[in-house]
Amino acid sequence: MRLVYNTTFHVDDEIAAGLIKSIKEFYIPYVKAKGLCCDILFTRVIVHEEEGRSFSLQLVFPSEEDYAIFIDIYKDKLLGVLIELFGQNLLHFSTTLEEIE
Repeated sequence: MRLVYNTTFHVDDEIAAGLIKSIKEFYIPYVKAKGLCCDILFTRVIVHEEEGRSFSLQLVFPSEEDYAIFIDIYKDKLLGVLIELFGQNLLHFSTTLEEIE
């Protein structure tokens, strides 16, 4: 059973490029270096929005143990860096999904 930790981010158009750069150059390499995920998917949400853009970051964990380590040790640190960079301009919510085999 694989678990998917999905975080959706929403930012104003003016800082969307900065968020993309931060996710691609910091967040994803950091997570990859920990060796907990078996897959990472970063996507733009395709919905016409009046203001801003939304993105989805999905971290796929091969086991509950790897997922628990990420949640306990790394989740808040990584989100904290993004909040420090973008402050109240960054809206986000996360969901945990279980793959159906």
